[in-house]
Amino acid sequence: MASSRLQHRINPILRRDAEAILQAQGIKPSQAIILFYTEVKRSGGLPFTPSPVQPSEIPNARLRRDLREAKQGRGIRSFKNKKELFKSLRSL
Repeated sequence: MASSRLQHRINPILRRDAEAILQAQGIKPSQAIILFYTEVKRSGGLPFTPSPVQPSEIPNARLRRDLREAKQGRGIRSFKNKKELFKSLRSL
């Protein structure tokens, strides 16, 4: 079967940590990607339920605050259509 190249940017710390785990299991990163894509195809979506984001994974206090406020419905705006959305964005 022909193959194609896949190239993506990934956090170097995440990559290092994940590849250490894969190496301990005798799996090369390319094999892990093939396994993942195969399972996505078989299941028609993610083959697992993603775990919740941990507070330590959120970059800074401001983003944590903004996410908390958004969850409470504060600072949320909705728009009737994309024209209104882009008009609002241009006014920033």
